[in-house]
Amino acid sequence: MLPDSMTEAAAPLAALALALSWAGLFRWRRRPMTAGLGLALGAALGVLLLLGVTLASPRQLAERLPALAVVAALLALPLAWGRRGWLAVLLGVLGAGFTAWWMAGGPLTEADLLRAAPVLLALLLLVPLVQLEALPPWRGTLAAVALVAGLLASGIPGPWVMLGLILLSAVFGQQVAGGGAMADSARPPFAMLLAAMVAGPLLARGGAADWAAAVAPLAPLLLGPRLAGGLKGWRARLVIVLLAVLPVAAAWGLARLG
Repeated sequence: MLPDSMTEAAAPLAALALALSWAGLFRWRRRPMTAGLGLALGAALGVLLLLGVTLASPRQLAERLPALAVVAALLALPLAWGRRGWLAVLLGVLGAGFTAWWMAGGPLTEADLLRAAPVLLALLLLVPLVQLEALPPWRGTLAAVALVAGLLASGIPGPWVMLGLILLSAVFGQQVAGGGAMADSARPPFAMLLAAMVAGPLLARGGAADWAAAVAPLAPLLLGPRLAGGLKGWRARLVIVLLAVLPVAAAWGLARLG
């Protein structure tokens, strides 16, 4: 669902404004790692404006995104101030683990952990993969555009399209200010939020159109570098864009058939 009021439209606009201004300021001051924090801050602000803060246990999967966005921003803080090495690896592992556990419903008992094992394992693998593959210029923005297009094409109800727009706004703002690059401090929160927004509709509804929509942001990120590896220039870019467009078209067609 696209924004149907100024209140809803304010969330992605606020995410864009904060990410762009923060990243632009610290890039001007020649602190690219601190500039990268703009993505996490912008996304967290947008998600909180859209969904608010849920103090009780979240009943809907989308309601888990505010807490996840805040945790992603907190984990990015040490990276924003230049911490690397073993700490960066540890923070990446913590981010992947929290995303998997939180989006799987926060299981605490052994029975719940076993029941949620497929979701846990899938997200534990997906988050670091996205983090590694989001490095090339503008690749994160392309994945976020494909995410929003796939969600729109699938017709998923609820706030998922708006959440995708918030992530797109934050990514675009950070990458515009960063000259197209995604800073190391921006990639962990981006991976956490993208993985959650891919998994959410699958767990909530899980129709054929939702599976096609989930492929849309992941294909250019994970398959693009392999399939376009031997190509150069516009041919490589065309392959990567097609990897995003084809799943979106499939999601649209499947949603109409269903």
